This record gives sequence, C-alpha cells and structure tokens, in this order.
Amino acid sequence: MCPRKQPVHAPEQRRQGLGDSAQLPSTLHGSKLQSPSQFLFSNPNAMVGALTVSSPPPWKTLQTKTSVSSRRNTSIMTFSAFSPSFKCLSTLSTPSIDDDDDDDSISSNEAVRFSEASKNGNLVPLYRCIFSDQLTPVLAYRCLTREGDWESPSFLFESIDQELQGRYSVVGARPAMEIVAKDNKVTIMDHEEGSRTEEESSTEEDPMEIPKRIMRGWKWSRPSQSQLTGHDLPADDAFCGGWLGYFSYGTATERYALKKRLPFSCAPEDDRNLPDVHFGLYDDVIVFDHVEKKAYVIHWVRLDRYSTAEKAYNDGRKRLDILLSRVQDIDPPRLAAGYVKLHACPRGSSSSKMSSMTKEGQACKRAAMHTLVGNIFHIAPSQHFQRRTLADPFEVYRALRVVNPSPYMAYLQARGCVLISSSPEILTRVKKVKGKHLIDQLEVAKQLPYFGGFGGMSFNGTMDVALALGTIVFPTSPRYDTMYSYMGRNMRREWIAHFQAGTGIVAEGEPNEGWRECENKVGALVRAIDLAESTFL
Repeated sequence: MCPRKQPVHAPEQRRQGLGDSAQLPSTLHGSKLQSPSQFLFSNPNAMVGALTVSSPPPWKTLQTKTSVSSRRNTSIMTFSAFSPSFKCLSTLSTPSIDDDDDDDSISSNEAVRFSEASKNGNLVPLYRCIFSDQLTPVLAYRCLTREGDWESPSFLFESIDQELQGRYSVVGARPAMEIVAKDNKVTIMDHEEGSRTEEESSTEEDPMEIPKRIMRGWKWSRPSQSQLTGHDLPADDAFCGGWLGYFSYGTATERYALKKRLPFSCAPEDDRNLPDVHFGLYDDVIVFDHVEKKAYVIHWVRLDRYSTAEKAYNDGRKRLDILLSRVQDIDPPRLAAGYVKLHACPRGSSSSKMSSMTKEGQACKRAAMHTLVGNIFHIAPSQHFQRRTLADPFEVYRALRVVNPSPYMAYLQARGCVLISSSPEILTRVKKVKGKHLIDQLEVAKQLPYFGGFGGMSFNGTMDVALALGTIVFPTSPRYDTMYSYMGRNMRREWIAHFQAGTGIVAEGEPNEGWRECENKVGALVRAIDLAESTFL
C-alpha cells in the first residue's frame, strides 16, 4: 500500500542502438482485412515472429515523436512493457529518436505480450510510463477527483520524511468494488456488475477476509524478465492496484473474530456514524517514482469478465486511454497557492475536547488502578478532540505535508468521511481482550479509525498497513449546526475535524502526565488546520 522509502540510486542509462520494431503483415481473413490485434489473437503462430524480428525486442525501445495539436505542441513518447504512445503534459517539443515504428506496430507488440500473459494468469496490467516533471501527485489526485466531490472514494498515499523523500507516491480513484462493514452488517458493492449484497457478520469471522475471498482464484501475470527495459511495474515496492482503505480500532480482527468475548454491544457510542471498515478495489492507479522522475499509469484487466483475451485486451486499452486522458487531455486544475506561515494564528474556533480523560486525570487514575491490582500491565486510553474550520480536508492535508511530514501519509476519501493521516509506523495487531474491555468502559465514544489502520492489499498478495496515528477524520455529512461562509468568490461550508490522541498508563505512572501528553500529541494536527486557514481562507 503505502509508498516505501528506497535507497536512491542513479537511473538506468538510456539504451542505445534502437532496432527497427516488428512489422506484422496485413492479412486477409476471408475477404476481410484484419487489424494487427485480430491477426495475433487468431494466428498464435505469428507471435514468435513478432517477438523475434527486431533486436532488441520492440518493448525495450524508447521512441519519441513530435506532433502538433490545436492547443499546443505536445510530446508523444512510448516506453515500458505494455506501452503505446501517450501525450505528455509538457509544452516542450521532444525531437524524434526513431520514426520508423508506427502505432499499429506498437499496438501489435502489446497485443502479443497481453496474449502471452493471459496464459499465465487472469489478472493482467496494462500501463504507460510517462514523464512526471509537470504532474505532481497532488495535482494528479485533483485531476482524478474534482474539487468538492467529497463522497467519491479515492486516495493519495505518500511517504515523506524530514531528511528523505520516499521513492513512491500512489493515487487512485473510482474503485470497481467496495466493502463496507458496520457493526454486524457487511455490504459488498460491485460497481462493474451493478450489484449490492449484504451479509451478517455471523457468517464472516472478519471483514478483512472478504477481500481475500473475492480474490481467491485471481492470479496476476507478470511479464517475463526478457521483456523488461527498467520500466517494469514496481509491484514489490509500492501499491500498484488492489484493495485499499481503512479499518477502525478493534474491528480488524478483535471485534469480529472475538465477538463473543468483545461484543459490539459493549462498544462505546458511535457519535460520528461512520463505517467500521471501508475498502475499495482500485484497478486504476497512478504510481509516481520520485527517483527516476516518471509515473506509471496503470489499468488492471480481469480476464474472467470477458469471453476472449482479445475482447479483454481491447476493452482494457480503452479504459487505460480514458485514465490517461484524465491527467493529460485536460486543462490542469488550479490549486490554491499561498505562503507557508508556520506560526499562523488560528482563524477558526479553538479545539474542544470530548473525553473522559480530564485534567484531573480521573480516567487515568481508574486505568492505573487496574494496573496496580494486576488486571493488566499497560493500557492506552485516548482523548477525542473536535475543531471547526472553513478549510476543507484537502487543504488541511496539503498543510499537514508541510507541518508534519511522515513515512506514511494518506489522504483517503471513504464512505461518510475523509481521513487524513501522518503516521510514523506500520501496524502490528495484537489481541489484548482485557485491555480493550477496559477501554470500552473508559472511552465515551468509539475511537473509529484512530489506532486502527489504513493501507492496502495488492493484487500480488502483499499487505501493507500503517497504524492510524496522527489522524484527522472529517465526516462528509454536514451537521444541523454547521456554518457557511459567503465571503470571497466561492461559498465555503464549515467542517468538523475529529482527532484523537492516546497515552500509555502503567502502575508507576503519573495520571496527570497522560492528559498533558495527549495535548502535545495533537499539536501537529492543530497546526496543520491553523496553516490551512491562514493560507487558503
């Protein structure tokens, strides 16, 4: 899921000695002239010739062609496995390296590789590798998800640290399927099939098992090493497609797998009415490689949805072209600019607390008593804070990237809420039933995503989930008492930001220290809202 930091190394040098690409003969089938892809799928013996005509193979070549559009000069560039031409956002013209290869030849070579890959699996990626020097992850996200479209599931995951930029950032939108779980009910929505099913959790030990069940029988096919040019998908290092979302504290395994010992009826009140689990199946993603200054635009083709490999390939090409057009063939959206004022004064209301943890430390004292008598050795209750602001969630995320860069940063639009996070660590799940029972008694409201997790399960089977610390949740449904501002060119609505912080309690600890620790932990989140307000309002 989350982009991982990789050691920086010099990009591979551009290969020289580009060979002529393979040209497939036009062929009459009866009296009808076949297209290159039709010829390849109906004449498998022709594939060997297509793969061996040129040296090196056509998918190892780098080609540039210059064309002029009605709007501006654009660069057309083709490289990587599965890579016909694409339009670059650059307004600069790139000189041609090899004008001998035409689009039909490129499509033919791609069709060959797709057909071969379909023999080894039923999940095949089609992708283009493009320049990223004029397309940032933040801008790409705004291209895929319009401003104000808060209910559309989508995400932007990044890795940022004080000293080192993470190598990969990932953007995705419009999931093909969604899984939403709340208490005992699990809803599965398949947007491709237009179906919705509901299941009681009594038949499912854990909602996290549902993605695995759906993916059972899926096998992704990776091109062989002989087809690679250094532009292979970084599927082992970054999330390149699959299930991605969040789960709340206590629901990933404990609340469902241990429902007889940790029932939903014992959970604190849900004051925000949010799902416990939300995951989307993203088969359209864009992966940015910040070391080599390129981006992979990816569409995954599920062959079980098609009667033939040819139909799967043709439809996959169309869908990939649509994804490319959403970041290339449009006027780039304008993002609000501003000055970074790290000592800005807040313009919105101050944060209010909603917690049983008072300054006098009553909840901490109760927790400490349980450690003294030996019921538990350690417990971590939390405080719940609220903050009203006219800055929207995406503006707050942009500010959080400046105020508190972290190894696992996320902007995630889910059902009913927007989640932004700057987490420092990966999630490890440990079942501590007694401690969770006590937290249910001490907390006045559900923790929800806080201390839960966000991340993904990739198509290749890897799972990468970060611990949801340093997290703000913005419910998308306005409350009856939210304000509106009509100043400026656009109307703004008031958002209610929810964030939490916890503290560890042990027998020898000082209860009052827990209250102060929680206040300090949310400082970066509060400063992010302050910065967003001073910059964008």
